[in-house]
Amino acid sequence: MQSSDGAVHLLPALPDTFNTGMVSGLKTRGGFTITDMKWENGQLVSVEIESTLGGNLRLRTPNEIQFKSGKKLKKAMGENPNSFFMVDDIKTPLVSEAATIEPLQLKPTYLYDIPTKKGASYMFVLK
Repeated sequence: MQSSDGAVHLLPALPDTFNTGMVSGLKTRGGFTITDMKWENGQLVSVEIESTLGGNLRLRTPNEIQFKSGKKLKKAMGENPNSFFMVDDIKTPLVSEAATIEPLQLKPTYLYDIPTKKGASYMFVLK
């Protein structure tokens, strides 16, 4: 789990050795706690998140998830309105015209915005 770049990132930053597992009690920026997270075969299976402050939870996952109730999640748009996730302006890097830059081969991820209330818990499962 990471909380950077305006969002809470869940997986896939695990080595192949930890292909299946669970974790609990992780604290993130914005006042969120991962109270229970499970993954199998490198995919997020379920996660419960508690909001201690309320506000928008921007969540990045390696696979599609939904509320445990079956309700779909709203895809994130624009900047995260939660001020605890402010992203610093980064200067445009200077790149030599002679440099060859290979694009990164990143796996697709899913980015959601979830409005939360102070003290409430939210359960998400694999879609």
